[in-house]
Amino acid sequence: MKKNIFGLSIFAFIILLGCAKAPKKVLLIFSYHPEYSWVVEQTKGVEEILTEKVFGQEDETIIQNSKYNIEKFYLDTKRKTSLEWKTEISEKAVEKINQFKPDIVIVFDDNACELVAKQYIGKKLPFVFCGMNGEPSDYGFPAENITGVIERLHINESYKLLKQILPDVEKIAFITDNSITSQKIVSRINKTDFSAEISEIFTTNDLEKWKTKIKDFQTNVDAIGIILYHIIKEEGKRIPSEEVIHWTLENNQLPEFVFWDFVIADGTFCGVTISGYEQGKAAAEIAVRILNEEKPSEIQISRTNMVIPMINLERTKQLNLKIDEEILKKYGR
Repeated sequence: MKKNIFGLSIFAFIILLGCAKAPKKVLLIFSYHPEYSWVVEQTKGVEEILTEKVFGQEDETIIQNSKYNIEKFYLDTKRKTSLEWKTEISEKAVEKINQFKPDIVIVFDDNACELVAKQYIGKKLPFVFCGMNGEPSDYGFPAENITGVIERLHINESYKLLKQILPDVEKIAFITDNSITSQKIVSRINKTDFSAEISEIFTTNDLEKWKTKIKDFQTNVDAIGIILYHIIKEEGKRIPSEEVIHWTLENNQLPEFVFWDFVIADGTFCGVTISGYEQGKAAAEIAVRILNEEKPSEIQISRTNMVIPMINLERTKQLNLKIDEEILKKYGR
């Protein structure tokens, strides 16, 4: 009798194992490299939704992926910008998809939309995009199998914060590298109604031209909007973004207004910033809906709404700015 009960128990256990659902496969394809602070924040947002965090021995955090099997792929297009690299890495991304056979792919930022997701328009594999600065129509989205989250910088809001802090600012300029993301943002700036006079929107990937323009701005404008500085080169070699922004802050005596929290963290003055963490969470939430059998075509493209006004207190001291104490208490970081 005991043998029969034991045998039935084993049989029931095998049946339960057979009925258990295999973890859904989620592939994350990032436009940039894993150490890039924007990617770090996006990853945190995704993992908050798709993973369970429990405390193990000695309070070490263990991430358990019981429902989702997550793998990551990095296009690394901030550090490697050539057409040859983009062609090569997009082919490798497709190879990764074929090898991993994901149930869904989340692509992050414009390059991943352009280089990877566009190739799958109208196919069976569902995609969710995240951090898109361009228009969805630039990439042929939405599609029956593709939806996601657009990224929209608080450009005018950042200027208004600067104006609230420093009412005498009247004439501004923008400077940025010439990445795909920057091009999309410049296009949007050109359509934005500012109360300030825009002296110039300067775009370059050349370090010496960047330096010359920063110096020129010192006597021509009241403030500088710094967009991105991550693919600047000298004699064809990419210069680390930390070096570019360090030189810029050392040689710029004008207040800067910016649009991402990681640019504030790099040492710039102020901005109404957006959150990569929030972007990642929103994309992962859409992915979960699709994995729960909602159709991508029935999920509207959305936009995250978090606004984070920030003033860099250290930069305030460096620029020797006199700012209302209440404003500093409200926005100072």
